[in-house]
Order: sequence, then structure tokens, then C-alpha cells
Amino acid sequence: MDVAKEEIVKTEELETRYERYKSILKDLTIMSDVFMRNVFKKRECTEYVLQVIMNKKDLKVIDQVLQKDYKNLQGVQLFWTVARDSEGKQMDVEIQQDNEGASPKRARYHSGLMDMNTLNPGQDFDELPESYVIFITRDDALGYGLPIYHIDRKIEEVSENFKDEAHIIYVNSKKQEDTRIRQTDA
Repeated sequence: MDVAKEEIVKTEELETRYERYKSILKDLTIMSDVFMRNVFKKRECTEYVLQVIMNKKDLKVIDQVLQKDYKNLQGVQLFWTVARDSEGKQMDVEIQQDNEGASPKRARYHSGLMDMNTLNPGQDFDELPESYVIFITRDDALGYGLPIYHIDRKIEEVSENFKDEAHIIYVNSKKQEDTRIRQTDA
């Protein structure tokens, strides 16, 4: 093959690759798995996101696993990012582009799976760490128009918190504000 034809083939290959990547980039948003996976590769980024969500500037992530597999009765459930802070609290951070992936029962299920895979056989239940399942959603999955939702169980008859230390947080990324997300009274 002569040099001119070789250059034409290389140019066509580059143009084909350019078009393919252009279509990938066109659909890329901050909520895309590819983007967030790369953001959360850096512990400092995970730490910052959790500091904002938890409204705790001194939160330190001491351990983190991207794409953590947890065994369950159906096989294996993939968790997006599991982190542990300096106080021993465990956090499962899930990024959801679609509301179907962020149902309340899925959050409950994730909370249970985290607990099931935390204790060793024979370990006392009181040794379960405080845990948070955090769903960061593209849209307002709960539909109340708030930027953040903190969900805890309570004892209805006495209006007291159950104090099982299992928390669920939904972050509505559609709600844009000029300031960091902060805890709101619901």
C-alpha cells in the first residue's frame, strides 16, 4: 500500500473513532456510571461528596471499595461504592440515573445486605456499625422537591427514633442551589 492510501485509511479510522467517542461524550452526564466511577476512584472525591451529604466537614474516609460485591440469597448484589469513615460508620453510595433503581425497598435491601456482610459468624449484633445507604439520584426519586432526604425508623406510639443506627439518605441532584447541600428540616 502506498503512503497516500495509508494516510487515507488512517484518516478514515480516526474519523470513525472520533464519531464513536463523540456519541459517547454526547450522552455523558455527571450521573453517568463512567463519569462517577472515575470521580469516586479518588478517595478525596468520595470524601468530599460524603462531607457535603453528611454535613460534616471533618468526615474522613479511611476505607473505600468501588463496585463492591455482596453475596445474598439470589447470588451477588453489586454495590456502587462502599466506604467506612474514621468513626467506623459504613456508607453505601449508589448513583441512580433512573428512579426505578432507587426505590425505598431497594434502599432497605441494601441496608440489610450491608449488615449481613459486616459481622463475622458468632459476632454480637450490637457490634454492627452505624450504616448509611445513600442514593444520589438524577431526579427527585421521592417527589417532595427537597434537595436531600434523611430517613430513619421511629417508634410510632412514642414518636421516638428506633436507634438501630441504620439510615437512608436520598440526594436529589436535580434540585440546584448556589450552596452546598445542607441538612434541612423535613
